[in-house]
Amino acid sequence: MNRAVPISIFLVVTLSLQARAHDPRPLAPGGGPVEPNPTTPSQVFTQMGHSFRADKARGQHLKFQFNLREPQGGTWWIQVNNGNYTMGTGKIGRPDVTFSCTGSDWVRLSNGTLGGLSAFFTGRLRISGNQFAAHKLDDIFP
Repeated sequence: MNRAVPISIFLVVTLSLQARAHDPRPLAPGGGPVEPNPTTPSQVFTQMGHSFRADKARGQHLKFQFNLREPQGGTWWIQVNNGNYTMGTGKIGRPDVTFSCTGSDWVRLSNGTLGGLSAFFTGRLRISGNQFAAHKLDDIFP
């Protein structure tokens, strides 16, 4: 059953996406910096992978679906399973929460150049599914 996520949960997730672009902590494998301002959804998901918090994911079993429309469209998924995660392209079966917007808006949300509240109220970003899962995304991928 897909239900709209309340604004309070939405704000937690989207505000953290904006803050992520200004967080110097993520490092690429080998210790080099991650692209500071991603320009593609693939780069955004790479950054998310580098910020993964295994301690926050322990005991969690969650599936996230990201349906990004053109421009820069595509589908991505993340599965969190008891302190580990896998990430890929395409669709995952029975996601707990689904995020939908254009790929370019997802990048802009990540970079902080599109406000989450603005995206929500104009219908540019939709979040459906389990409210708990939507909230946990920020904890697990700060």
